[in-house]
Amino acid sequence: MAPNLKILILEDNESDADLLKRELKKSGLNFTAEVVQTRSTFENALDNFDPDLILSDYSLPSFDAAEAFQIKHNKHPDIPFIIISGTIGEENAVELIKAGVTDYISKSKLFTLSTKINRALNDMQARKEKLITDEKLKFINQELLELNQELEARVAHRTEALAESESRFRSMMETIPQIAWTNTIKGEVVFYNQRWYDYTGFNDQQTSALGFKAVVHPDDLKIGFDQFSSILKTGNGGEFQIRVKRADELYRWHLIRLMPIMDQQGLMQLWVGTATDIQELRLLQQYKDDFIIIASHELKTPITSLRGSLQFLDRIKDNPPSGALSKLIVQANRGLEKVNTLIEDLLNSSMANQGQLHIRQHHFNLSEVIKDCYQDIIKDGSYTVNVEGDMQVEVFADHVRIEQIVVNFINNAIKYAPESKEIRICIDKKDGIVKVSVIDQGPGIPPEKLRYVFDRYYRAESSGSHYTGLGLGLYICSEIIKKHHGQIGAESELGKGSTFWFTLPAESI
Repeated sequence: MAPNLKILILEDNESDADLLKRELKKSGLNFTAEVVQTRSTFENALDNFDPDLILSDYSLPSFDAAEAFQIKHNKHPDIPFIIISGTIGEENAVELIKAGVTDYISKSKLFTLSTKINRALNDMQARKEKLITDEKLKFINQELLELNQELEARVAHRTEALAESESRFRSMMETIPQIAWTNTIKGEVVFYNQRWYDYTGFNDQQTSALGFKAVVHPDDLKIGFDQFSSILKTGNGGEFQIRVKRADELYRWHLIRLMPIMDQQGLMQLWVGTATDIQELRLLQQYKDDFIIIASHELKTPITSLRGSLQFLDRIKDNPPSGALSKLIVQANRGLEKVNTLIEDLLNSSMANQGQLHIRQHHFNLSEVIKDCYQDIIKDGSYTVNVEGDMQVEVFADHVRIEQIVVNFINNAIKYAPESKEIRICIDKKDGIVKVSVIDQGPGIPPEKLRYVFDRYYRAESSGSHYTGLGLGLYICSEIIKKHHGQIGAESELGKGSTFWFTLPAESI
């Protein structure tokens, strides 16, 4: 029995309507009833009240139950319609039930009302479920029909589909950037893509005669063969790294991947292999490992010196020798300054990498800032710095960051060209762009190293020379200039010196 049943009662006699509602309550039904008497109120209730069941008197002043049923049937064919009357007669009742009326109850037998309502509701639910089932069966039959047609089409075009599949597979293998090939289940290579021939420089005859063994680095040949054999045995696929020789005889690291291709029954058909060039990734990993070692060493050296100074200060604090305190404090401050510089480089590099290197721009005279920034560097008289060019030019920039770049350029000139006692700084302005160049007369930088000097972690060491630092200074400088919408670069000639330069806009962007 449905909870909160909505019952529409079509009855012009209020006493009979009340009698029906009392009988419904007596039967234990949980319901809401609405009583209507006319055609218009009946039609309105069908739309707005949305009844679950209709109880109708047979004879009404303006129309009868037959008309009411027809109106209901046209709008809501599934709502049960039960006639309750004492004057309908058996023959009329039979005709109406044949026409579709759900049931008939005599007013003298209202005690059967609950039973007939339950039966009507159950019949309605059964019809709905049958309709749903019929729709599902219809849908399933349609799916089966379409599936059958699809299977027939597959069988009819099986050979053509296999040929097209092989063609698509080969096309895919040709479009990927990696070297790719296929092996039989026993490991024999049966296909190489064009990338193999482009990379190795082999033709078909050379490939057939030599294969992979001819291009794998001798030191990696055994481990590569062992890994390959192990993957073939497991049948699950796998990967390993080896060095593969390029057509120009240069070996580059590659990631070798092997994956099995199965058929619909889960049986292995072949192996697909790819070789991905990871030379840059290996170098990056090596740079990172080297950087950790360098950073640990560079930080440890000044910290060790600082600790030694503090320990000695602690021992002599009660009776210090003449002049010892001043010397130790200077030494401790120098070590602390080195630590601070290294930490600043690390923080600046991290912020630059995350795009969070902030600059605070304002207008200032460039030559004045440059002259102020190198005074501490030349105070011992070992080096001289000469500034020349346009001394009046102003720029819109972060003066602290610009000082940082100039100091870095000067320190690099001293570090890498210690015999060049004079350092020149040129300031030029052209077409709204200001160029600052720091020039030394040192040994110069080899061309093969010059292009890397602004890379992160790069340190331009030469044979017999070891330079301190994390290899971050010039990288940070390049990131600062990017933030200023300028350019940065370096030029060098062996035996004649180097020039490090950057540009800034003379006006606000």
